[in-house]
Amino acid sequence: MVRMVIVGAGIAGLSAALFAARRGHEVVLVERDAARPEGGADEVFASWRRPGVPQFRHSHKFLGRAVGVLLEEEPALVAELLAAGVRKTPVNRFDAGRGEPAEYALAARRPVFEAVLRRAVERRSGVELVLGRRVTGLRADRSGESVLVRGVELDDGRRLGSDLVVDASGRRSPVLRRMLRARLPPPETQHCGFVYLSRHYRLSPGRELPPMDRPLALHLGYAAALVFPGDNDTFSLSLTFATEDRLRHALRDPRVWDRFVAAVPHTARWAERGVPRGGVDGMSGIDNRWQRMPAADGPAIGGLVSIGDAAIQTNPTYGRGAAMAMMHAQHLARSAGEAEGDPAGYVAGFGAWTERHLGVWFRAQLAADRTGVARIEAGLRGARHEDTRDPFARLMAGMEAMASEDEVVGRGLGRMAHLLITPAQLLSDREVVRRVTRRLGETAVPEPRAQGPSRAEFESLVAC
Repeated sequence: MVRMVIVGAGIAGLSAALFAARRGHEVVLVERDAARPEGGADEVFASWRRPGVPQFRHSHKFLGRAVGVLLEEEPALVAELLAAGVRKTPVNRFDAGRGEPAEYALAARRPVFEAVLRRAVERRSGVELVLGRRVTGLRADRSGESVLVRGVELDDGRRLGSDLVVDASGRRSPVLRRMLRARLPPPETQHCGFVYLSRHYRLSPGRELPPMDRPLALHLGYAAALVFPGDNDTFSLSLTFATEDRLRHALRDPRVWDRFVAAVPHTARWAERGVPRGGVDGMSGIDNRWQRMPAADGPAIGGLVSIGDAAIQTNPTYGRGAAMAMMHAQHLARSAGEAEGDPAGYVAGFGAWTERHLGVWFRAQLAADRTGVARIEAGLRGARHEDTRDPFARLMAGMEAMASEDEVVGRGLGRMAHLLITPAQLLSDREVVRRVTRRLGETAVPEPRAQGPSRAEFESLVAC
Protein backbone atom coordinates (compact mmCIF):
# COMPACT_ATOMS: atom_id res chain seq x y z
CA MET A 1 0.00 0.00 0.00
CA VAL A 2 1.26 3.50 -0.84
CA ARG A 3 0.23 6.92 0.43
CA MET A 4 -0.72 8.91 -2.65
CA VAL A 5 -1.40 12.63 -3.06
CA ILE A 6 -3.37 13.38 -6.21
CA VAL A 7 -3.38 16.98 -7.41
CA GLY A 8 -6.60 17.82 -9.25
CA ALA A 9 -10.11 16.35 -8.94
CA GLY A 10 -11.15 16.33 -12.57
CA ILE A 11 -11.93 13.13 -14.42
CA ALA A 12 -8.34 11.88 -14.27
CA GLY A 13 -7.90 12.62 -10.56
CA LEU A 14 -11.32 11.30 -9.52
CA SER A 15 -10.83 8.10 -11.50
CA ALA A 16 -7.35 7.59 -10.04
CA ALA A 17 -8.65 8.13 -6.49
CA LEU A 18 -11.49 5.63 -6.95
CA PHE A 19 -9.38 2.97 -8.62
CA ALA A 20 -6.44 3.31 -6.20
CA ALA A 21 -8.53 3.36 -3.01
CA ARG A 22 -10.34 0.23 -4.17
CA ARG A 23 -6.95 -1.50 -4.10
CA GLY A 24 -6.21 -0.34 -0.58
CA HIS A 25 -3.96 2.62 -1.30
CA GLU A 26 -4.29 5.67 0.97
CA VAL A 27 -5.32 8.68 -1.13
CA VAL A 28 -5.41 12.42 -0.45
CA LEU A 29 -7.10 14.26 -3.33
CA VAL A 30 -6.39 18.01 -3.48
CA GLU A 31 -8.62 20.27 -5.59
CA ARG A 32 -8.25 24.05 -6.00
CA ASP A 33 -11.96 24.65 -6.70
CA ALA A 34 -13.96 24.71 -3.47
CA ALA A 35 -17.50 24.11 -4.79
CA ARG A 36 -19.29 20.79 -4.55
CA PRO A 37 -21.95 19.58 -7.00
CA GLU A 38 -25.40 20.23 -5.57
CA GLY A 39 -28.83 19.01 -6.68
CA GLY A 40 -29.87 17.15 -9.80
CA ALA A 41 -28.36 17.10 -13.27
CA ASP A 42 -29.70 20.46 -14.45
CA GLU A 43 -28.74 22.25 -11.23
CA VAL A 44 -25.26 20.75 -11.39
CA PHE A 45 -24.83 21.92 -14.96
CA ALA A 46 -26.10 25.41 -14.24
CA SER A 47 -24.48 26.14 -10.89
CA TRP A 48 -21.37 24.00 -10.25
CA ARG A 49 -18.45 26.40 -10.61
CA ARG A 50 -15.20 24.86 -11.84
CA PRO A 51 -12.95 27.78 -12.90
CA GLY A 52 -9.95 25.45 -12.87
CA VAL A 53 -11.40 23.48 -15.80
CA PRO A 54 -11.79 25.83 -18.81
CA GLN A 55 -13.46 23.14 -20.95
CA PHE A 56 -15.96 22.20 -18.21
CA ARG A 57 -19.10 23.26 -20.11
CA HIS A 58 -17.96 22.44 -23.61
CA SER A 59 -19.17 19.39 -25.50
CA HIS A 60 -17.71 16.08 -24.32
CA LYS A 61 -17.65 12.46 -25.37
CA PHE A 62 -17.19 9.44 -23.10
CA LEU A 63 -15.96 6.84 -25.53
CA GLY A 64 -16.35 3.09 -25.52
CA ARG A 65 -12.89 2.65 -24.01
CA ALA A 66 -13.85 4.86 -21.05
CA VAL A 67 -16.93 2.71 -20.51
CA GLY A 68 -14.77 -0.42 -20.67
CA VAL A 69 -12.45 0.89 -17.95
CA LEU A 70 -15.41 1.80 -15.73
CA LEU A 71 -16.99 -1.62 -16.21
CA GLU A 72 -13.71 -3.27 -15.19
CA GLU A 73 -13.07 -0.99 -12.21
CA GLU A 74 -16.41 0.37 -10.97
CA PRO A 75 -19.37 -1.35 -12.67
CA ALA A 76 -21.79 0.08 -10.09
CA LEU A 77 -20.70 3.55 -11.17
CA VAL A 78 -21.99 2.90 -14.69
CA ALA A 79 -25.37 2.08 -13.20
CA GLU A 80 -25.24 5.32 -11.19
CA LEU A 81 -24.45 7.31 -14.32
CA LEU A 82 -27.39 5.77 -16.16
CA ALA A 83 -29.66 6.45 -13.18
CA ALA A 84 -28.54 10.10 -13.31
CA GLY A 85 -29.86 10.36 -16.87
CA VAL A 86 -26.68 9.58 -18.80
CA ARG A 87 -27.57 7.62 -21.93
CA LYS A 88 -25.93 4.82 -23.86
CA THR A 89 -24.99 5.42 -27.49
CA PRO A 90 -23.72 2.60 -29.74
CA VAL A 91 -20.05 2.51 -30.66
CA ASN A 92 -21.11 1.49 -34.13
CA ARG A 93 -23.88 3.46 -35.79
CA PHE A 94 -25.04 0.34 -37.67
CA ASP A 95 -26.21 -0.91 -34.25
CA ALA A 96 -28.61 2.02 -33.85
CA GLY A 97 -32.15 0.71 -33.51
CA ARG A 98 -31.02 -2.91 -33.14
CA GLY A 99 -31.61 -3.16 -29.41
CA GLU A 100 -29.04 -3.06 -26.63
CA PRO A 101 -25.59 -2.44 -28.16
CA ALA A 102 -22.79 -4.80 -27.13
CA GLU A 103 -20.30 -1.90 -27.15
CA TYR A 104 -21.45 1.54 -26.18
CA ALA A 105 -20.31 5.00 -25.21
CA LEU A 106 -21.93 7.28 -22.64
CA ALA A 107 -23.56 10.56 -23.63
CA ALA A 108 -23.50 13.25 -20.95
CA ARG A 109 -22.71 16.84 -20.18
CA ARG A 110 -19.31 16.99 -18.50
CA PRO A 111 -20.56 18.47 -15.18
CA VAL A 112 -23.21 15.76 -14.82
CA PHE A 113 -20.72 12.96 -15.53
CA GLU A 114 -18.11 14.44 -13.20
CA ALA A 115 -20.63 14.98 -10.40
CA VAL A 116 -21.39 11.26 -10.28
CA LEU A 117 -17.67 10.49 -10.01
CA ARG A 118 -17.17 13.18 -7.33
CA ARG A 119 -19.97 11.84 -5.16
CA ALA A 120 -18.56 8.33 -5.47
CA VAL A 121 -15.17 9.62 -4.29
CA GLU A 122 -16.78 11.40 -1.33
CA ARG A 123 -18.29 8.07 -0.24
CA ARG A 124 -15.14 6.02 -0.82
CA SER A 125 -13.25 4.82 2.23
CA GLY A 126 -9.55 5.55 2.01
CA VAL A 127 -9.90 8.89 0.18
CA GLU A 128 -9.49 12.26 1.90
CA LEU A 129 -10.80 15.12 -0.25
CA VAL A 130 -9.19 18.52 0.32
CA LEU A 131 -11.19 21.26 -1.45
CA GLY A 132 -10.40 24.91 -2.08
CA ARG A 133 -6.66 24.50 -1.63
CA ARG A 134 -3.85 24.99 -4.12
CA VAL A 135 -0.60 23.08 -4.25
CA THR A 136 2.15 25.70 -4.07
CA GLY A 137 5.23 23.50 -4.02
CA LEU A 138 6.71 20.04 -3.87
CA ARG A 139 8.56 18.52 -0.93
CA ALA A 140 11.60 16.87 -2.44
CA ASP A 141 15.08 15.54 -1.71
CA ARG A 142 17.64 16.62 -4.31
CA SER A 143 20.98 15.16 -5.23
CA GLY A 144 22.56 16.96 -8.16
CA GLU A 145 19.93 16.91 -10.90
CA SER A 146 18.10 13.94 -9.40
CA VAL A 147 14.90 14.56 -7.47
CA LEU A 148 12.87 12.37 -5.11
CA VAL A 149 9.46 13.91 -4.45
CA ARG A 150 8.12 13.20 -0.97
CA GLY A 151 4.93 15.24 -0.88
CA VAL A 152 3.35 18.63 -1.53
CA GLU A 153 2.94 22.00 0.15
CA LEU A 154 -0.48 23.69 0.23
CA ASP A 155 -1.38 27.37 0.16
CA ASP A 156 -2.57 27.21 3.79
CA GLY A 157 0.87 26.10 4.97
CA ARG A 158 0.09 22.41 5.35
CA ARG A 159 2.59 19.83 4.17
CA LEU A 160 1.33 16.48 2.96
CA GLY A 161 3.80 13.62 2.85
CA SER A 162 3.48 10.83 0.30
CA ASP A 163 5.11 7.88 -1.39
CA LEU A 164 3.76 9.09 -4.72
CA VAL A 165 2.48 12.46 -5.98
CA VAL A 166 0.14 12.24 -8.97
CA ASP A 167 -0.27 15.36 -11.07
CA ALA A 168 -3.81 15.27 -12.45
CA SER A 169 -4.25 19.04 -12.56
CA GLY A 170 -4.99 19.27 -16.27
CA ARG A 171 -3.69 21.08 -19.30
CA ARG A 172 -2.70 24.15 -17.28
CA SER A 173 -0.72 22.15 -14.75
CA PRO A 174 2.01 24.12 -12.97
CA VAL A 175 3.48 21.10 -11.22
CA LEU A 176 6.13 19.80 -13.60
CA ARG A 177 7.35 23.02 -15.14
CA ARG A 178 7.12 25.48 -12.26
CA MET A 179 7.40 23.35 -9.14
CA LEU A 180 9.61 20.40 -9.98
CA ARG A 181 12.56 22.62 -10.92
CA ALA A 182 14.25 19.76 -12.72
CA ARG A 183 15.61 19.56 -16.24
CA LEU A 184 12.75 18.25 -18.35
CA PRO A 185 12.64 17.68 -22.09
CA PRO A 186 10.57 20.32 -23.87
CA PRO A 187 6.97 19.20 -24.43
CA GLU A 188 6.07 17.88 -27.85
CA THR A 189 3.49 20.39 -29.02
CA GLN A 190 1.34 20.84 -32.09
CA HIS A 191 -0.79 23.96 -32.30
CA CYS A 192 -4.08 22.75 -33.74
CA GLY A 193 -4.87 25.99 -35.54
CA PHE A 194 -8.59 26.21 -34.84
CA VAL A 195 -11.14 27.47 -32.33
CA TYR A 196 -13.95 25.47 -30.81
CA LEU A 197 -17.48 26.86 -30.31
CA SER A 198 -20.26 25.04 -28.43
CA ARG A 199 -23.88 25.55 -27.49
CA HIS A 200 -26.16 23.35 -25.39
CA TYR A 201 -29.81 22.52 -26.09
CA ARG A 202 -32.75 20.83 -24.41
CA LEU A 203 -35.24 18.78 -26.40
CA SER A 204 -38.59 20.44 -26.94
CA PRO A 205 -41.56 18.70 -25.28
CA GLY A 206 -42.64 15.64 -27.20
CA ARG A 207 -39.49 15.51 -29.35
CA GLU A 208 -36.82 12.79 -29.43
CA LEU A 209 -33.16 12.84 -30.34
CA PRO A 210 -32.43 11.91 -33.96
CA PRO A 211 -31.35 8.30 -34.59
CA MET A 212 -27.62 7.69 -34.04
CA ASP A 213 -27.31 6.12 -37.49
CA ARG A 214 -25.18 8.85 -39.10
CA PRO A 215 -21.73 10.28 -38.42
CA LEU A 216 -21.73 12.85 -35.65
CA ALA A 217 -19.12 15.00 -37.39
CA LEU A 218 -19.35 16.76 -40.75
CA HIS A 219 -16.58 18.59 -42.61
CA LEU A 220 -17.66 21.59 -44.65
CA GLY A 221 -14.21 22.37 -45.98
CA TYR A 222 -13.78 25.73 -44.22
CA ALA A 223 -15.24 24.42 -40.92
CA ALA A 224 -16.48 21.31 -39.14
CA ALA A 225 -19.84 20.76 -37.45
CA LEU A 226 -20.30 18.22 -34.66
CA VAL A 227 -23.24 16.97 -32.62
CA PHE A 228 -23.07 15.49 -29.12
CA PRO A 229 -26.04 13.71 -27.54
CA GLY A 230 -26.25 14.39 -23.82
CA ASP A 231 -27.99 13.32 -20.63
CA ASN A 232 -31.59 13.99 -19.63
CA ASP A 233 -32.92 15.05 -23.04
CA THR A 234 -30.07 17.43 -23.78
CA PHE A 235 -27.55 17.69 -26.59
CA SER A 236 -24.92 20.13 -27.79
CA LEU A 237 -23.66 21.38 -31.12
CA SER A 238 -20.06 22.38 -31.76
CA LEU A 239 -18.30 24.15 -34.62
CA THR A 240 -14.60 24.44 -35.39
CA PHE A 241 -13.07 27.22 -37.47
CA ALA A 242 -9.50 28.11 -38.32
CA THR A 243 -7.93 30.63 -35.98
CA GLU A 244 -7.11 32.74 -39.04
CA ASP A 245 -10.76 32.87 -40.11
CA ARG A 246 -11.77 36.48 -39.46
CA LEU A 247 -15.48 35.55 -39.50
CA ARG A 248 -15.27 33.04 -36.67
CA HIS A 249 -16.05 35.73 -34.08
CA ALA A 250 -19.47 36.30 -35.65
CA LEU A 251 -20.62 32.85 -34.51
CA ARG A 252 -20.52 34.02 -30.89
CA ASP A 253 -23.68 35.99 -31.69
CA PRO A 254 -26.59 33.57 -30.98
CA ARG A 255 -28.55 34.96 -33.93
CA VAL A 256 -25.72 34.22 -36.37
CA TRP A 257 -25.20 30.83 -34.74
CA ASP A 258 -28.87 29.96 -35.21
CA ARG A 259 -28.81 30.94 -38.88
CA PHE A 260 -25.72 28.87 -39.56
CA VAL A 261 -26.77 25.66 -37.77
CA ALA A 262 -30.15 25.87 -39.51
CA ALA A 263 -28.40 26.08 -42.89
CA VAL A 264 -26.40 22.87 -42.30
CA PRO A 265 -28.66 19.80 -42.57
CA HIS A 266 -26.34 17.86 -40.25
CA THR A 267 -26.96 20.28 -37.36
CA ALA A 268 -30.42 21.47 -38.42
CA ARG A 269 -31.99 18.05 -37.79
CA TRP A 270 -30.85 18.39 -34.17
CA ALA A 271 -31.35 22.11 -33.59
CA GLU A 272 -34.96 22.09 -34.80
CA ARG A 273 -35.81 19.53 -32.12
CA GLY A 274 -34.51 21.60 -29.22
CA VAL A 275 -34.30 24.93 -27.46
CA PRO A 276 -30.92 26.59 -26.80
CA ARG A 277 -29.85 26.70 -23.16
CA GLY A 278 -27.48 29.61 -22.79
CA GLY A 279 -25.12 31.30 -25.20
CA VAL A 280 -22.24 30.19 -27.37
CA ASP A 281 -19.08 29.20 -25.51
CA GLY A 282 -15.68 29.45 -27.19
CA MET A 283 -12.33 27.83 -26.55
CA SER A 284 -9.07 28.71 -28.28
CA GLY A 285 -5.39 28.01 -27.75
CA ILE A 286 -6.00 24.32 -28.46
CA ASP A 287 -2.86 22.20 -28.64
CA ASN A 288 -1.85 18.60 -28.81
CA ARG A 289 0.80 18.45 -26.10
CA TRP A 290 2.87 15.72 -24.45
CA GLN A 291 5.15 16.48 -21.51
CA ARG A 292 7.47 13.53 -21.10
CA MET A 293 9.66 12.88 -18.10
CA PRO A 294 13.47 12.82 -18.58
CA ALA A 295 14.95 10.11 -20.76
CA ALA A 296 17.08 7.34 -19.30
CA ASP A 297 20.24 9.44 -19.63
CA GLY A 298 18.61 12.48 -17.96
CA PRO A 299 18.09 13.32 -14.29
CA ALA A 300 16.39 10.63 -12.21
CA ILE A 301 12.98 11.69 -10.89
CA GLY A 302 11.14 9.59 -8.34
CA GLY A 303 7.86 9.92 -6.50
CA LEU A 304 5.99 11.95 -9.14
CA VAL A 305 3.94 10.98 -12.21
CA SER A 306 1.46 12.88 -14.36
CA ILE A 307 -1.81 11.53 -15.74
CA GLY A 308 -4.53 12.79 -18.06
CA ASP A 309 -4.13 16.20 -19.66
CA ALA A 310 -1.31 17.11 -17.28
CA ALA A 311 0.79 14.56 -19.16
CA ILE A 312 -0.70 14.18 -22.61
CA GLN A 313 -3.53 16.25 -24.07
CA THR A 314 -5.23 15.99 -27.43
CA ASN A 315 -7.61 18.02 -29.55
CA PRO A 316 -11.03 17.74 -27.86
CA THR A 317 -12.92 17.30 -31.14
CA TYR A 318 -12.23 13.55 -31.12
CA GLY A 319 -13.24 13.20 -27.47
CA ARG A 320 -10.26 11.06 -26.49
CA GLY A 321 -9.30 12.99 -23.35
CA ALA A 322 -11.62 11.34 -20.82
CA ALA A 323 -10.91 7.82 -22.11
CA MET A 324 -7.15 8.36 -22.09
CA ALA A 325 -7.36 9.85 -18.59
CA MET A 326 -9.21 6.77 -17.33
CA MET A 327 -6.72 4.43 -19.00
CA HIS A 328 -3.91 6.36 -17.29
CA ALA A 329 -5.72 6.22 -13.94
CA GLN A 330 -6.32 2.49 -14.23
CA HIS A 331 -2.67 1.77 -14.93
CA LEU A 332 -1.65 4.00 -12.03
CA ALA A 333 -3.92 2.11 -9.63
CA ARG A 334 -2.73 -1.26 -10.86
CA SER A 335 0.96 -0.41 -10.64
CA ALA A 336 1.30 2.10 -7.78
CA GLY A 337 2.60 -0.50 -5.33
CA GLU A 338 5.81 -0.67 -7.37
CA ALA A 339 6.62 2.94 -6.45
CA GLU A 340 7.67 2.01 -2.88
CA GLY A 341 10.74 -0.05 -3.69
CA ASP A 342 12.14 1.89 -6.66
CA PRO A 343 10.61 5.38 -6.96
CA ALA A 344 12.73 6.50 -9.92
CA GLY A 345 12.36 3.18 -11.70
CA TYR A 346 8.60 3.38 -11.27
CA VAL A 347 8.45 6.83 -12.85
CA ALA A 348 10.53 5.62 -15.81
CA GLY A 349 8.33 2.56 -16.21
CA PHE A 350 5.18 4.67 -16.00
CA GLY A 351 6.50 6.85 -18.80
CA ALA A 352 7.28 3.78 -20.89
CA TRP A 353 3.72 2.49 -20.41
CA THR A 354 2.36 5.87 -21.46
CA GLU A 355 4.50 5.77 -24.59
CA ARG A 356 3.24 2.31 -25.56
CA HIS A 357 -0.44 2.65 -24.73
CA LEU A 358 -1.30 6.34 -25.06
CA GLY A 359 1.40 7.54 -27.42
CA VAL A 360 -0.31 5.78 -30.32
CA TRP A 361 -3.36 8.00 -29.86
CA PHE A 362 -1.27 11.16 -29.55
CA ARG A 363 0.51 10.38 -32.81
CA ALA A 364 -2.80 9.54 -34.51
CA GLN A 365 -4.16 12.91 -33.38
CA LEU A 366 -1.13 14.74 -34.78
CA ALA A 367 -1.69 13.13 -38.17
CA ALA A 368 -5.44 13.77 -38.13
CA ASP A 369 -5.00 17.42 -37.21
CA ARG A 370 -2.42 18.03 -39.90
CA THR A 371 -4.98 16.80 -42.41
CA GLY A 372 -7.80 18.72 -40.74
CA VAL A 373 -5.93 22.02 -40.70
CA ALA A 374 -4.90 21.56 -44.35
CA ARG A 375 -8.55 20.86 -45.27
CA ILE A 376 -9.83 23.96 -43.46
CA GLU A 377 -7.09 26.19 -44.86
CA ALA A 378 -7.91 24.97 -48.36
CA GLY A 379 -11.60 25.58 -47.69
CA LEU A 380 -10.89 29.18 -46.68
CA ARG A 381 -9.41 29.67 -50.15
CA GLY A 382 -12.42 28.02 -51.77
CA ALA A 383 -10.24 25.05 -52.76
CA ARG A 384 -10.34 21.33 -52.07
CA HIS A 385 -7.65 19.69 -50.00
CA GLU A 386 -5.75 17.54 -52.48
CA ASP A 387 -5.77 13.77 -52.07
CA THR A 388 -2.50 12.57 -50.62
CA ARG A 389 -0.44 9.81 -52.20
CA ASP A 390 0.78 8.61 -48.80
CA PRO A 391 -0.44 4.96 -48.65
CA PHE A 392 -1.45 5.04 -44.96
CA ALA A 393 -3.28 8.37 -45.20
CA ARG A 394 -4.92 7.26 -48.44
CA LEU A 395 -6.16 4.04 -46.85
CA MET A 396 -7.52 5.84 -43.80
CA ALA A 397 -9.27 8.42 -46.00
CA GLY A 398 -10.80 5.57 -47.98
CA MET A 399 -12.11 3.99 -44.78
CA GLU A 400 -13.72 7.26 -43.72
CA ALA A 401 -15.36 7.62 -47.13
CA MET A 402 -16.77 4.06 -46.98
CA ALA A 403 -17.71 3.93 -43.29
CA SER A 404 -21.30 5.10 -43.79
CA GLU A 405 -22.18 2.44 -46.37
CA ASP A 406 -19.99 -0.59 -45.59
CA GLU A 407 -20.77 -2.11 -42.20
CA VAL A 408 -17.53 -4.09 -41.95
CA VAL A 409 -15.42 -1.00 -42.61
CA GLY A 410 -17.66 1.23 -40.51
CA ARG A 411 -17.58 -1.14 -37.54
CA GLY A 412 -13.78 -1.34 -37.61
CA LEU A 413 -13.38 2.41 -37.93
CA GLY A 414 -15.90 2.98 -35.14
CA ARG A 415 -14.04 0.68 -32.76
CA MET A 416 -10.82 2.54 -33.49
CA ALA A 417 -12.53 5.90 -32.95
CA HIS A 418 -13.58 4.67 -29.50
CA LEU A 419 -10.01 3.50 -28.67
CA LEU A 420 -11.11 -0.14 -28.53
CA ILE A 421 -8.53 -1.10 -31.16
CA THR A 422 -5.43 0.74 -32.32
CA PRO A 423 -4.82 2.00 -35.86
CA ALA A 424 -2.34 -0.86 -36.33
CA GLN A 425 -4.97 -3.40 -35.29
CA LEU A 426 -7.48 -1.89 -37.71
CA LEU A 427 -4.97 -2.05 -40.55
CA SER A 428 -4.22 -5.69 -39.71
CA ASP A 429 -7.87 -6.58 -40.39
CA ARG A 430 -7.50 -8.15 -43.82
CA GLU A 431 -11.18 -7.95 -44.70
CA VAL A 432 -11.35 -4.22 -43.97
CA VAL A 433 -8.19 -3.53 -45.97
CA ARG A 434 -9.38 -5.74 -48.83
CA ARG A 435 -12.69 -3.89 -49.11
CA VAL A 436 -11.06 -0.46 -49.03
CA THR A 437 -8.28 -1.24 -51.51
CA ARG A 438 -10.76 -2.86 -53.90
CA ARG A 439 -12.95 0.22 -53.75
CA LEU A 440 -10.08 2.68 -54.17
CA GLY A 441 -8.06 0.91 -56.84
CA GLU A 442 -6.00 3.61 -58.51
CA THR A 443 -8.63 6.31 -58.24
CA ALA A 444 -8.56 9.34 -56.01
CA VAL A 445 -10.13 9.08 -52.58
CA PRO A 446 -13.74 10.16 -53.04
CA GLU A 447 -14.46 13.49 -51.39
CA PRO A 448 -17.91 13.43 -49.77
CA ARG A 449 -20.05 16.30 -51.05
CA ALA A 450 -20.46 18.74 -48.19
CA GLN A 451 -24.10 19.00 -47.14
CA GLY A 452 -24.22 22.64 -46.17
CA PRO A 453 -23.46 26.21 -47.23
CA SER A 454 -20.44 26.93 -49.38
CA ARG A 455 -17.87 29.39 -48.13
CA ALA A 456 -19.50 32.18 -50.09
CA GLU A 457 -22.92 31.27 -48.70
CA PHE A 458 -21.47 31.17 -45.20
CA GLU A 459 -20.09 34.69 -45.61
CA SER A 460 -23.53 35.87 -46.72
CA LEU A 461 -25.16 34.23 -43.70
CA VAL A 462 -22.76 35.99 -41.36
CA ALA A 463 -23.32 39.35 -43.07
CA CYS A 464 -27.12 39.26 -42.75
